[in-house]
Amino acid sequence: MNYIEVAINIPEEKAALSEIVVAFLAEQGYESFSEEREKLLAYVSEDIFDADNTDMLMKAYNLTYTVNIIAQQNWNEEWEKNFDPTVIDDILTIKAPFHSQEFNTVHTIIIEPKMSFGTGHHATTYMMCKLMSEYDFSESRVLDYGCGTGILAIYASILGASDIIAVDIDEWSYENTVENAHKNEIANITAIRGDIKSVPELKYDFIFANINLNVLKKDIPVLSGYMNKGSVLFLSGFLINELPQIEKVCSDNGLFFVKNMEKDNWAGCIFNKN
Repeated sequence: MNYIEVAINIPEEKAALSEIVVAFLAEQGYESFSEEREKLLAYVSEDIFDADNTDMLMKAYNLTYTVNIIAQQNWNEEWEKNFDPTVIDDILTIKAPFHSQEFNTVHTIIIEPKMSFGTGHHATTYMMCKLMSEYDFSESRVLDYGCGTGILAIYASILGASDIIAVDIDEWSYENTVENAHKNEIANITAIRGDIKSVPELKYDFIFANINLNVLKKDIPVLSGYMNKGSVLFLSGFLINELPQIEKVCSDNGLFFVKNMEKDNWAGCIFNKN
């Protein structure tokens, strides 16, 4: 079966739309996504491609796009061409099963490249991993809220966390987290499909939330209630100019700012519970 590649032009000033577009297209059956500079590539099997729904979304956000057909026999080759390993300093390599290269990093994680936002290619995932590397997770309880491919949960386990809950509203993300945990021989991740109401009401030492601005603003008050004094909250999924909004919500809920990073206009930051 052939696949359809939809190449969507997303200018830098509209970068925040990437996650919204991905969420909508995933609901329409799109299987895989890859992000390039100012462009999002989305893939769907030809038999379920709905041109009208796709066009409606693009017009709603005033985005331009092109459609290409990728023959079935070129599909695996297309993945290998578009997904390079991600190397974060000397601390972490994130690569796909078909990558044979070895890198001189402390840790390596294998992730099926079904969504580039979960393979480290997206700036937000990169920054979250970078910030995580600065902490000791030994014997900690962790919540990965909006887990995607499960990469942050897997990295937390590698860094010593003892009990990890990974939650995502998307069925594909739930299944892919389970799959990737197995690929990396990680056995202490409990994956749950659901929203904030599905998060076990426990106290967590570390919470990761790499989602989007609106969801974060809505759910940070709940997440704060799951934190002990001294617990750490890692946040990303929003632009650097939106950081003041996040700081206000966190401050209003007993969380104080520790530090932030910036990459490609995206923000990654850390807050502690008072």
